[in-house]
Amino acid sequence: MTAVTSHRGVSRGEAPIVLSLTACLTVAWLAPLRGIALAAGLMALVLTTFAWRQRMPAASSLGLLFVPYLGLGLAGLGPPQVVFALALAVYGGIVSRVPWLHDAGRWCIAGNTAARFLVAGIVFAALSGVALLAWYHWTQPNLDDLVESFVPSWPLWLLVPGAIVFSVVNATLEEAAFRGVCLDSLDRALGTGITPLLLQATAFAALHFQAGFPRGIAGLGLTFLYGFVMGELRRRSGGLMAPVVAHVITDLVVVTIVLSLVSSV
Repeated sequence: MTAVTSHRGVSRGEAPIVLSLTACLTVAWLAPLRGIALAAGLMALVLTTFAWRQRMPAASSLGLLFVPYLGLGLAGLGPPQVVFALALAVYGGIVSRVPWLHDAGRWCIAGNTAARFLVAGIVFAALSGVALLAWYHWTQPNLDDLVESFVPSWPLWLLVPGAIVFSVVNATLEEAAFRGVCLDSLDRALGTGITPLLLQATAFAALHFQAGFPRGIAGLGLTFLYGFVMGELRRRSGGLMAPVVAHVITDLVVVTIVLSLVSSV
């Protein structure tokens, strides 16, 4: 037995499932204790299974990406970029083969690449870069974990192109996950108001809270604002190209700071 479909192409009663899934993801990333994160992940798995059985496209789409991500992450399989890539591969393989989920995968488009959207993204990325530099100099965070995880023992002439590749890959994966799957699922279930923008930005900020750049309470606020603006840019441009371009530029600022720590040693 499946749920009745509403006018937005989602099932009636799907909104609470999408909201609960988003809450589980946020708690899992914010939780200081592994046990809490594991409990939140298990609840997300239960909700995703229920959504699948009821053929709820928005909730199933959200769960099919982030439950594998949580599972692989809790298992300690590689850095977030590797985990997101694997989770997106699982997601894409399932969505492309299940007819009632095909429509839920239509977030994967470039959108309007008119100059005004790209320029808006670049300007905001530049402002974000200034904010990141201010955060770094103000908080003086210990970034040894980022250096150890992401900076191999290569000469600088190899690290620079590697940093550019990393920025493109990381930005693309995070925008696909949050401004793609997450925002699209929330928009479908709740409508295109401000609430989906706030919720996806909260989840995005939670991901960076413990080990991101920026991190901590101040970092939480900065990444929340960043995620909110990227969500609005994705909506206005109708696709992922503009936010991806902006995110790449922002990540270049991050890797420049991290590489400066290596070169100063």
